[in-house]
Amino acid sequence: MWIDYNGEKTMFLQEENKKLSMDNFIFPEKLRSKLQFLIDNPEKMPRVLCFYGNPGNGKTTFAKYLASSIAKEVHYYDSNSFKMDGTSSSAILKSINESYRTVSIYEFVEGNEHLKDRSFNRAFIIDEFHNSSNQTQDGYKIAVEEISKTGSIFIFVLNTDEKETYKKRVTPAMRSRFYDIKFDLEDYQIDEVCGLVKKKYPQVPNETVRELVTANDMRRLMTEAKILG
Repeated sequence: MWIDYNGEKTMFLQEENKKLSMDNFIFPEKLRSKLQFLIDNPEKMPRVLCFYGNPGNGKTTFAKYLASSIAKEVHYYDSNSFKMDGTSSSAILKSINESYRTVSIYEFVEGNEHLKDRSFNRAFIIDEFHNSSNQTQDGYKIAVEEISKTGSIFIFVLNTDEKETYKKRVTPAMRSRFYDIKFDLEDYQIDEVCGLVKKKYPQVPNETVRELVTANDMRRLMTEAKILG
């Protein structure tokens, strides 16, 4: 069950996110193993995750896949939407606080019996977290500490680059609460990932593959693969 929140902060239900599998993601083996371990061992999963790295490398898509695999109910927030309509993330916090105090909607929806064995009652995805001010970021401290004890999990997603590093974009108070996972490729992993891409998308020219993999731009790579059929 998905609950999405748009810029006007209205709530609507979507059909449960279409199931993906790890085969849909092109990750180097080291990252893939770490992410697969989380899926296979939810009882050991940290309750406050942070996925960071360059834009377009699969962080948000994987966050949605992970959340829909382990939680009965997924709440997705795009920080940009709240910022664009002139509100602050305090609106997100208010929504989170209200939702975790209510009985899960899925309990009363016929046909959701398959959700009963999920490890977490709720997953909260806060996307584009890098656009939150330091004051706003620190406002999450109490919420994540209290709500993560109630069978819920948080996944924060943010973009970083060489100038705007992880340490610059996240306050020390929040970094100390995160179990962070870097999605960017290391130099020594480029050849490995190029090989995976060519195996999955042989229609993409070698030079294009290497250029986009080196740039960590998997989103554009997927677009090129679709165009070339």
